[in-house]
Amino acid sequence: MNMQQTGEFFRNLSDPDLKEIKSLSEKIKYSKDELVFSEGDEASAFYIIDQGSVSVFYDDKGKDKELCVLNENDYFGEMAIYNQDKRSASVKALEQSCLLKIEKDKFIKFVDQHPRLSEKIQNNLQQRNEELLLRENLIDLTGLNGKRLHISIKGDPSMRESVFARERYESVVDKVLSKLEPVLEELLIKRCVYSLFINFNSGEVRTSSIYNPFVEEFHTTDKLINPAYVNRHFPLISYAEKSAMIQSMYQFIASNQYFTGLPVQYKNFVSRSYEHWQPVSEKEISQVMGKLTKLRSIQSFYLRNFSISMILDAIRMQFNCDGTYIVSADDYQRFLQENLEQS
Repeated sequence: MNMQQTGEFFRNLSDPDLKEIKSLSEKIKYSKDELVFSEGDEASAFYIIDQGSVSVFYDDKGKDKELCVLNENDYFGEMAIYNQDKRSASVKALEQSCLLKIEKDKFIKFVDQHPRLSEKIQNNLQQRNEELLLRENLIDLTGLNGKRLHISIKGDPSMRESVFARERYESVVDKVLSKLEPVLEELLIKRCVYSLFINFNSGEVRTSSIYNPFVEEFHTTDKLINPAYVNRHFPLISYAEKSAMIQSMYQFIASNQYFTGLPVQYKNFVSRSYEHWQPVSEKEISQVMGKLTKLRSIQSFYLRNFSISMILDAIRMQFNCDGTYIVSADDYQRFLQENLEQS
């Protein structure tokens, strides 16, 4: 979060205006580590740091992650007010501090009377909304910012508690998995498919094609191991050509009049992803798809469904304990090593 200085923020205010906004505020003292407000709280006020410093942080999967440190004459709290949202982060005092607190209605009324100040706030809000969009996504639109990601999403506790009591059985996919693995790899690397989802319990495979990108097609595993069926449904195209086609789609969207009319923060968020997009490598896809059988054979836990895409470096796995894991292609190998005796 890129915070501005209040010195710049109020630079265009006259001395009477500065006196007025200070008269609207209430001085509140905070001791070290005392919370000013918590993530998720209702937004009721705007704050200026009169003395001291504060930490702005948020919950990142159970751990506090600091966004920034603010010092004397910095300000905070306006984002949730203008977005009509709850607080997107927590703030606590790093030392004994004194804050000027201005109630929401008084602050909005004051800013509305000062157009240049209002413009500054709106520009700052656009930037902060863009940063919040990035933070709220589990992963970036085009994949992972780093090569090490392991997100775990817990499901129904009753499912986890009864997992070891449920009998394991051989599904329709297990019976043909050795034949299916190379076919799925071929669909992603040599044919028109850019994303696929496998349901091991039902034998359903969903595919997305670059030639019909807004429709998810449904297939059964017994059909997919038939070469004639594959040839009918999935035209050949090289990985490089498919990647170029995806890139051209991104470029078309970015230049479309309906896209250019989007809110600035959302347009910047998506455009940045388009500009830096690179497909998952063919090698990584081969390594991932070649380990499906071993992934399915983890002791006590069996894979229920699995999805992979050449666009997004984020492999999704859901197990019989109703837990979902999202990992990068690199971290997928580590995941196997930690859960299998041999990977």
